[in-house]
Amino acid sequence: MDKEIDKATASQVSKQLMDAYLSVENATRIIQERCSKDEFDGFRAEAGKVVGGLYLLLEPLWRAYPDLAPEGLDMTASKKKP
Repeated sequence: MDKEIDKATASQVSKQLMDAYLSVENATRIIQERCSKDEFDGFRAEAGKVVGGLYLLLEPLWRAYPDLAPEGLDMTASKKKP
């Protein structure tokens, strides 16, 4: 994604998607604390898919506006091709 989305919009969307990520993370902790290991393992597997999908939405925003990425995540480096 080039900078088709303005920074204010990208910032708002990034915050919303990060809130969704935190909700999934918190839900996973609740399941781990209250449910069986099998239930937790199944939930965690599906939660991982959701988090992966969120990253696919966030990554282009963070590449367009690296300062929106979480601290410690360097989005300024170019993608390496295998």
